[in-house]
Amino acid sequence: MMRIGAYGEVMLRLTPPEYRTLEQTHSLRMDFTGTGVNILGNLAHFNLSASLLTKVPKNRLGDAAKANLQTYGIKTDYIGQAHNHIGSYFAEVGFGARPTYVTYQNRRGSSFGVSKPEDYPIDAYLETIDLLHICGISLSLTEETWQTALALAKGAALKKIKVCFDFNFRPSLNLEKGQQEVLRERYEAILPYCDLVFGSVRDLHGLLGFGDQLPIDGAEEEQIIRGFMAQYDIEWFTGTRRIASEDKQFISGIIYTKTDHVETAPQLLQILDRIGAGDAYAAGILLGYAEKWSLAKTANFAITNAVLAHTMLGDVPLITREQVEQVLENPGVDLIR
Repeated sequence: MMRIGAYGEVMLRLTPPEYRTLEQTHSLRMDFTGTGVNILGNLAHFNLSASLLTKVPKNRLGDAAKANLQTYGIKTDYIGQAHNHIGSYFAEVGFGARPTYVTYQNRRGSSFGVSKPEDYPIDAYLETIDLLHICGISLSLTEETWQTALALAKGAALKKIKVCFDFNFRPSLNLEKGQQEVLRERYEAILPYCDLVFGSVRDLHGLLGFGDQLPIDGAEEEQIIRGFMAQYDIEWFTGTRRIASEDKQFISGIIYTKTDHVETAPQLLQILDRIGAGDAYAAGILLGYAEKWSLAKTANFAITNAVLAHTMLGDVPLITREQVEQVLENPGVDLIR
């Protein structure tokens, strides 16, 4: 069984109940989340070994974060506690024409944000995993998280551990003048150590300069992706495509390997809460990769997992293999007794 690890921040999500806005409520639901948390929580529900490397506060909030992650099935042996702050965000879940609105609070000053490479037992942690997931947010959060992500990627490559990198670009973290150029240099520095990459042509164009201009048609899309994969010797490049048709939304999954590619049929979305749905897709891809499934089986499982994640409140997609297989084998069933 492949052991999957992740380096990423633990965040506190605060959500008004019943689709209310912040002005309409005096109570908030509290959840611990983050890209690594979401992916690992889902993989643990698929019965894979999942462990997180991070820092949380050395206080009751950090204790609660570790306890919650354990309920997801995530191994917390390498979650250290230091300092006294956790990054947080308010998620006002949208409905109908009103979109979901996310407001972040001080991620850079969190225990994760201020922790340096030497604050982590990197070599010991890498000995416990076979694949490492790194979220691109760590490249733009702070100098400390960037240096830690790079040290982990280099260490994993030396030990022949697969590295999975998610572009996960957040414009709200990169508003300063010149930050785009700095970020491009960081992406170009870490990508040579990566084997699997989650992203989009928009990422490749906007951050790394692949392609002439947007919009990009299908033939140019494949050319850009293959050029990127060849330049950085990427084994898999994968992501999702969202399609709007009248008042409906659809999603499909795409996987490119060095010799092949597959795209799923578009799947209709019914959206209760879309935050974390991309992480559900990533978890499905990593499951198929870990178990050496065919590309078609992997893509279909992953996109179905993402579709299900849209129907669940909260970021962490606590979905089982059986639930995904039920939808794949018996679509349309709305009652199971």
